Amino acid sequence: MNLLTTAGLAAAENIINKSLHYDPATKIALSSISGKVLSLNISAPQIKIAILIQDSAIRLMSHWDGEVDTQLNGSLLALAQIANTPVHNLKDTGVTAMGDLQLLAKLQQIINKLDIDWEEMLSQLFGDIVGHQTANLFRHKIKWTKDRTATAQRLAGEFVTEELGAIPSKIELEDFYQQVDELRLAVDRLSARFNNL
Repeated sequence: MNLLTTAGLAAAENIINKSLHYDPATKIALSSISGKVLSLNISAPQIKIAILIQDSAIRLMSHWDGEVDTQLNGSLLALAQIANTPVHNLKDTGVTAMGDLQLLAKLQQIINKLDIDWEEMLSQLFGDIVGHQTANLFRHKIKWTKDRTATAQRLAGEFVTEELGAIPSKIELEDFYQQVDELRLAVDRLSARFNNL
């Protein structure tokens, strides 16, 4: 099992670092946290991974004897889901964090700004024409997926708001807030009159 984990980590490390070659901004950002170590203690499946930022590259190791800057504990699914979760809000995520949370926040910023030049990578692998066409296909599929996700979220919101009536609409909330403000103002005026009397 350890041999398989080591081989898998070596392959993943190779893919990540080759991909980073096509995103110079991310390489520069990584060099600013060079020497830092993030430890992932995955509970399901049970694996330990140490991520060492070394210059502008990433090293993945199944064993690390040195000091760890930040440690995350949780299942693989829970750890994957927190990639876009703010560091200060890990409650009910199934993930616990120890150590330098600023490192975790910095890594999240780097991941969110990741902008790999897939067209350049694909062009080097398959040639300019195929690389360009494949990159366009990827861009189209990504845009299509984002559009469908946004539509699904909008439709779900409309269904919960309008069909089920489970939560008020934005207009109803604004009207409610305005009524609260008017009531507060009326109470203040009444209180001032009472004090004058």
